[in-house]
Amino acid sequence: MPSSPIDVLSRHLEHVTTTDPMTDLTDLPALADVLDAVPDPRNRRGRRYQLGPLLALALLAVLGGATSLAKITRFITGCDPELRVQLGLPAATRLAASTLGRLLARLDGDAFDTATCAYLTKLAACAAPPTPSTRQPLLGLAVDGKTLRGSRTGDGVTHLLAAVRHDTQTVVAQAQIQAKSNEIPAFTPLLADLNLSGVVITADALHTQHEHARQIVAAGGHYLLVVKGNQPTLHRRLKALPWREAILNDRTDETGHGRREIRRMKICTARPGLPFPHALQAIQVKRRRTDHKSGKTTIVTIYAVTSLPPGRILHAHLATLIRGHWSIEALHHIRDVTYHEDACRVRKGAAPRILASLRNLAIGLARLIGWTNISAATDHYRSHPGDGLQLLGLAT
Repeated sequence: MPSSPIDVLSRHLEHVTTTDPMTDLTDLPALADVLDAVPDPRNRRGRRYQLGPLLALALLAVLGGATSLAKITRFITGCDPELRVQLGLPAATRLAASTLGRLLARLDGDAFDTATCAYLTKLAACAAPPTPSTRQPLLGLAVDGKTLRGSRTGDGVTHLLAAVRHDTQTVVAQAQIQAKSNEIPAFTPLLADLNLSGVVITADALHTQHEHARQIVAAGGHYLLVVKGNQPTLHRRLKALPWREAILNDRTDETGHGRREIRRMKICTARPGLPFPHALQAIQVKRRRTDHKSGKTTIVTIYAVTSLPPGRILHAHLATLIRGHWSIEALHHIRDVTYHEDACRVRKGAAPRILASLRNLAIGLARLIGWTNISAATDHYRSHPGDGLQLLGLAT
């Protein structure tokens, strides 16, 4: 059994500073074994490449910044022959991008996401620091969707709905939206198998739905949902609350990315009759943003509702949860900018989804071992593939 991924990587990532100690990971299987458990759609006759090692090498290529099927296959073909034999792959046969594409297109996307998300969930739990408090801390979980723009065909485009941890940016659940549907019906099955105890679900206004709120609370979780015009009665009631008389509960003033942003948060205890299930607090956030280059200032007011009772968490923590929802937007941005996801023209079957899941997995692994800059992480693993082999359990 190879060393745990955290222990192995800590030996050669001295420049990466982890803020929390890692707990024992001896019960965690090697990632190569996890990928080998994904159902293989191919007939047994004629298989030249074992599925698990092949997917592990594809992940290693993505970890090193590979952005297309051609680059992934070039990486796999260029691997050391002894390593290929050790993994049960042909030593000399060249893998064609079209062959890999056909395989990914036939994989079960649900099974692949179930296996990889469960692995990331367990790894993130092992990496979490112990808490001395007797009261269970609350974990933010952001739900949002992303369209893979390059996957568009005459039948539609691949659109994925995911749940992402605020703190580690790891994807714990992902589902593909059915053709001629939208994210709303996919919300319930996405969260159905997750343990929501001690979890705060954050989502944009699209998912501010009565049934979603009831499902989250019934599962033992809490919600923090943005309210906009798609809930006109609720939005009107929130705007009418006495915000001028409400005290300022939290204020942040930050400068970065060429702008200064001041955020002011006020909270009102929800009055009886607020037309939304289990809503206990209403929130107003005023965001004042000044662009240093143009000098232009914009002010945006955001309203939200939450099932968290007054006093359950500090006001600063509540403000952090509101901002933490953008962790999923940051994940999507990394996939687009670092991995050029929207420029990827893979379209057939489940292949676009599998590639997106490999990117999620690569980013999640890098985050959990301490990388704060994913572009720097891809440069490192491109130059030091041996480190990635250790991380995936392919070498000791």
